[in-house]
Amino acid sequence: MRFKDGAEFYTVEQLSPRREKTPEGFLLCKDVPISRVGEFDYTPLETGIAGKGGKVVMSRSEAELFKPETMASFEGKPVVIGHGQFADPDNWRKISIGHVQNVRRGEGDQSSLLLADLFLQDAEGIRLVEEGLLTEVSCGYDAKSIDDGNGRGHQEGIVGNHLALVEKARCGEICKIGDGFMKPKSWKNALRRFFKDGDEEGFNECLDSVEANPVGDDGQGEPAPAPTAEERLDAIEKSVAALTEKVTAMEKPTADEEPPEPQEGAEGNEGGEADPDAEIVADEEVEQVMADADELAPGIAKPQGDGEGGKFTRGLVGRIKRNALKLSGNKTFGDSATLDGQALDVAFKAAVLLARSKNNPTARGFGDGGQQTPARPSNSELTTKYKTFWEGK
Repeated sequence: MRFKDGAEFYTVEQLSPRREKTPEGFLLCKDVPISRVGEFDYTPLETGIAGKGGKVVMSRSEAELFKPETMASFEGKPVVIGHGQFADPDNWRKISIGHVQNVRRGEGDQSSLLLADLFLQDAEGIRLVEEGLLTEVSCGYDAKSIDDGNGRGHQEGIVGNHLALVEKARCGEICKIGDGFMKPKSWKNALRRFFKDGDEEGFNECLDSVEANPVGDDGQGEPAPAPTAEERLDAIEKSVAALTEKVTAMEKPTADEEPPEPQEGAEGNEGGEADPDAEIVADEEVEQVMADADELAPGIAKPQGDGEGGKFTRGLVGRIKRNALKLSGNKTFGDSATLDGQALDVAFKAAVLLARSKNNPTARGFGDGGQQTPARPSNSELTTKYKTFWEGK
C-alpha cells in the first residue's frame, strides 16, 4: 500500500504513472491533454459561418487557449459522458461523473497542449475509463466565432462548461486519458475481453503494447541477436495459441455440450466459479437501473426478483436493460436481444444519456467531440431583449 503525504489528493494506490485511486475508490487521472492549439473542422451549423465544401476550418490560437481567463473557466467544471447537454445547476447532479482541476499549459513538447487533472467519482465513469471504453476527452465550451472568410474562422472568448468522455475527440488521440502501462492483471483481462468479443484489432494492439526484455545471467556482455521475422512470428503464434487455450477453458459450454457436473460443496460451474447471471445485484443498483429504464421507456413494468428472498439477479437486470432498449425503439446500438455483458451495459447507459439529451434542450457551444445544438441567448442578450420588451409597453 502506498501513502503520500503532502499531495493535493490522498491516494493509496497507483494504477499507472498517471492514474491513482483514493481509499474510497475514486480515480485521479493526471496530466490529461484536454485541448490543443491548432485548426479544427466544424460544420457551418456549429459555427454560424458560411462553410466551404460543407465545413468550416476554425483556428484556436495560443493567445486565446492559454489566457488566464480561459484556463480558469475550466477549473472545477464537471466531467460528463458525451456532449448530450451543457452543464448547469439544474442538470449537474444527473450528468456529472467527476470534475476538472489543475488546468495549466503544458511544458516542453507539450507546450501547445492544455493539460488538466480529472477526479472521477462515479462508478460507471470510472469503469468506462479503466476498461478503455471511453478514454478520449473533449471540451464543451462557449466561444465567439470570428469569420475570416473563405470557409475559415477563429475562436475568441473561450469559456469552459464541461469536459466529456468521448469515443473520438476532435483534436485526435492526443486528447486522451493517459495510462503509461497496464498491470499484468488488467492486460490479461483486456486480452480475454478482446478474444471473447472477436476484436482482432484490439487483441493485436494489446499484444503489441507488451514490451519483452531479454534476460541474461548478469546483464553484461554482447546483446542477444535480434530475432528473425520467422522467429518472432513463431513466438507470437505460440503465445496466442496458449492464450486461446486458456480463454477457451474459461468459456461457458455451448448449447451442444453437456454442462460440467458441479463439484460437491461448490456452487456454479467447474472450478467453484458461480454463474455470473445468478449473481445477486445490490438493491441500490437495481433501483438505479429501473430509474434509468423508466427514463428510457416510460411506464416499463418492474418484474419480481428471481433470486433468493426476492432479490434481483444479474441475468434479470440484463433482461430489464434489453427490454428497455427494445421498448425505446433505439436502434443505434443494434438489436438489443444480441447485447450482453459490457456491450449491453454501455449501450444501455448511452441510450439513457441520449434520451436525456432529447428531453432537455441544450445550449449551443463548441464540443470538440461532436456537433452541438443551436446556442441560447447570453445573459446580456436576454437583459437587452427584456428591456426592449418592457419599454414598448
